[in-house]
Amino acid sequence: MKKNKYSIILLIALALVAGYLFFSRNTSFSSTILNDFSIADTASINKLFFADNDGNSSLLERMEDGTWMVNGKYKAKPQNVFLILRGLHNFEVKSTVPKEAVPAIIKQIASKPIKLEVFQGGDEPSKIYYFGFATQDHYGNYALLEIPGEGKSSEPFIIREKGFHGFIRPRLITNEDEWRSADVFYYPKLSINTIKMEYPDYPEESFEIIWRGKNNLELKDSQGKSYTRFDTLEVKNYMLNYKALYVETYNNRLTEAQQDSIINTHRPKAIITITDNNNQVRKVGLFTKGFVSPFLRDEENNNIDPERIYILNDENELAIAQRLQWDPLLIPLNSFITE
Repeated sequence: MKKNKYSIILLIALALVAGYLFFSRNTSFSSTILNDFSIADTASINKLFFADNDGNSSLLERMEDGTWMVNGKYKAKPQNVFLILRGLHNFEVKSTVPKEAVPAIIKQIASKPIKLEVFQGGDEPSKIYYFGFATQDHYGNYALLEIPGEGKSSEPFIIREKGFHGFIRPRLITNEDEWRSADVFYYPKLSINTIKMEYPDYPEESFEIIWRGKNNLELKDSQGKSYTRFDTLEVKNYMLNYKALYVETYNNRLTEAQQDSIINTHRPKAIITITDNNNQVRKVGLFTKGFVSPFLRDEENNNIDPERIYILNDENELAIAQRLQWDPLLIPLNSFITE
């Protein structure tokens, strides 16, 4: 019992030391009290760097086309970026921290901080935020500001986002997978040249749609045969499904062996290949999702999940998606034929 007690005390001490090192490195506290947490011109922000003292970090960079990338690998979720930028624009001080509580709040922030560095075009951040936990009423966050050249504020504040009732910390994401955009096919303006649908078990129902704009449509079967008579309105309505298609999560909760089994020993239910107007190709496979947990298995339905499927993307990653969104894509060739 004593051994466990000492282990817990040691872990707490190590966490505090790690927080202190994370929180205090590079700069020392200034005698200046900094309380200007907002950034008026968020359009000038080109980079955001998030880090915690558990070793997680995410670097968001604004691309020339206005999209944001995470750690140079994935497109970031636009809504998450919007919320951060809106917050930076609307941050305001809700209240000061009582003088007698300042040392305790600084220690609290240092114990489990999330650091946010904001860049506005330069090599150095324009502002650095250290966020602690929410206040007891959950309507504010303890935070401390650092401005390079001026130093780190000697006092923390309770800040909030003007017009928002809640606390800020959940938006401060350090894990890149949580920033990662969930879109698989995203063609809001239908900038699509071809849609190729393959059904490995039913090749006679596979098809390819070629679109050259307006009503200039071509429909082919898996052998390349073109149809002269087909329902163009039905085809165009079908294409609307591809404006935005998402996965639910990249956390598929499978072991590596289970993933390999699905990818290498099971035939996909369907394979979809999209070529856009810039000749960029995206290809995904759709796999039936069974229940891994024995508690969820249903023998009467062959243990098949009625609500979700697996999506295998171009990078050979297996994600989970909702059938509600993807099932409308799985229609046969004869649905379009009027001959």
